[in-house]
Amino acid sequence: MNRSPCDILICNAQVITMDAARTIHSPGAVAVEGSRILEAGSDAELRQRYDAVETLDAQGAIVHPGFIDAHNHIVHTTSRGVFDNIFDIDALPVKFADLKAGVTSEDEAAATAMAAVEMLRCGFTMFIEPGSLFDTRAAAQEVERVGMRALFAAPYLWDRRETFDAMPALESDSLMARVPIDRHRALSQLDAELHRNQDPEALVRGYVAIYGVGTASPELIQGAHTCARENGVPLQLHASYAPGEGEIYRAINGVSQYVHLHELGVLDENTVVVHANLLDDDEEAAVEQSGCQLVWCPITFFSLGIVRNASFKMAQRHRRGVRVALGVDGAFDCTPAELMLAAHLASRAGDDPLPPDALLEMQTINGAAAAGLQSELGSLEPGKRADVVLRSPRAAGTYPAYNPLHLLALTMGSGSVDTVLVNGEIVLRHGRSTRVDELEISRAVTASVTARAERLGIKRQP
Repeated sequence: MNRSPCDILICNAQVITMDAARTIHSPGAVAVEGSRILEAGSDAELRQRYDAVETLDAQGAIVHPGFIDAHNHIVHTTSRGVFDNIFDIDALPVKFADLKAGVTSEDEAAATAMAAVEMLRCGFTMFIEPGSLFDTRAAAQEVERVGMRALFAAPYLWDRRETFDAMPALESDSLMARVPIDRHRALSQLDAELHRNQDPEALVRGYVAIYGVGTASPELIQGAHTCARENGVPLQLHASYAPGEGEIYRAINGVSQYVHLHELGVLDENTVVVHANLLDDDEEAAVEQSGCQLVWCPITFFSLGIVRNASFKMAQRHRRGVRVALGVDGAFDCTPAELMLAAHLASRAGDDPLPPDALLEMQTINGAAAAGLQSELGSLEPGKRADVVLRSPRAAGTYPAYNPLHLLALTMGSGSVDTVLVNGEIVLRHGRSTRVDELEISRAVTASVTARAERLGIKRQP
């Protein structure tokens, strides 16, 4: 029997494909040629069918599509340990918004490199940055250097400020001086990152995002929607983030946020609304009728204290067919590896548990849809991009090897990732980057954060 050539054959694995049938091949294999998946199937059949340049023996461990973080303010990761609580503005020397505004291009590059390496170690191969990078060029260079994927939008597009009264930590004079609340500026920059999409092989692509949470006029919202549709990319915005925000929005517009967005004609299957923490019944109906997508940030759901008094509805939305993805938002006190566990615990607290298969959908195929790349990413299927993660069979949390979905969603943390392919290239092998010096990146970001804190007059706590 003549065997077909391929570049990489991953074999002896529990292959979680996340295809339409949710097929699991055990023992299974994945064949990769160039940047694409040739086939996922049984181990015995693919060993007979393909002659590989390199064979990766998974030793019985789980192999899965790369996770996608659908909402990650990438530079916020470097806020770890600087503030105990970003919302406690009376106890802080400067606002969190001042820390955001105080970054240089070098700070953003260092933060992006660190966070990208961390995400690979957590099994993530892509993140969506929601328009909070000032120097996207510098950040894109770091994403590409590490070997990840990312989706970028222009920074802080807004033209109203009223709802910041409910979120004072997110507004400061220094931030507003750097990215003024101005309609002309916002409208003129909607497509600023779309030039990246001219290269279909690009790891960093562009989309349209406005800040949201009531900071956009109808003119800006509709302009953003038109720009996104004309260019075939998603539109994303924050909404229903914090208590008090919705009441201010309703007082200004006479109607709640999601209903207003629906009335403006900007909610559809390619519109992605982030958070959705506090929706009334009319807003729930608007989400379902419009077919829009949601990105839920369960760690923020906990950190804001919303879990204590909000009605948990994400599991209901998922069962009704609303497409829900997961995002870490700001990884202040966590890594992206905790996302699915946090979602599970929030659903437990809400007395409507999300099962592991639903969590994995949110972290893979729904994340790809939030990026507008569901035909390219999110599952291990022929023709899709070879973004593949091999877990270690020896790591903590990998046993008993009885229910791989449960293990992958809830117990296998960052220490379980052995090898990662992005676009068919091995960018992490045996838990270490094949492209960058991780120690150099760690030292650079520590120096960056220390210098930024000193510039802002923040003293390190004992």
